[in-house]
Amino acid sequence: MMSPLSQSRRTAASLCSLALVAACTPGIINFVHVDSGYDPTTLAHIPFTGPLYAEVSGNPFGIPQEELQRLVNDAIQPSRAKSEKGQGVRVHFAFGATAADRNSACSIPGTNAVPATTIPASTIDHTIPVVAALCRSGRYGQALTYLVGSVDDVQGANDPRFAKFLRAATVQLFPRWDPNRDNNWCFLPGC
Repeated sequence: MMSPLSQSRRTAASLCSLALVAACTPGIINFVHVDSGYDPTTLAHIPFTGPLYAEVSGNPFGIPQEELQRLVNDAIQPSRAKSEKGQGVRVHFAFGATAADRNSACSIPGTNAVPATTIPASTIDHTIPVVAALCRSGRYGQALTYLVGSVDDVQGANDPRFAKFLRAATVQLFPRWDPNRDNNWCFLPGC
């Protein structure tokens, strides 16, 4: 039996529901780049199976860097994955004013890495810029994927909104398809 609502009303209701769900996600991702070397068939499942290892630079909360490192690693893990120090697929998160250079995100630790700076605690209630990168295995200085975003009104490093944003950003670092190669509108062979 057909729904009493017209097709356009069903579409409008669906779009409104989608907008409502999207509005509940903390933060915003402004840009996602996928390098031509990214292989979604081998990498897209990783944020759901893990483990992941995050290297963290910048510190928008004024807490010890090791504590921020632990909080970020805990936030990005899939629910059943165990995070071991230094093990897992390597991703990098850069926070604050130093979060502008995606190339240094995957550099050799201690060389061109983004410095671990601390932003005064008085800026916590403002926007925290974030650059995240999925680093190429065995090759420093190159990111397979990276994203640029920000999160607002986080009350501290333990704020659930901050953890939810980090998890959402991590999933976006592992897209299920490659926009550089995949044409979702083509259904004919050879497209």
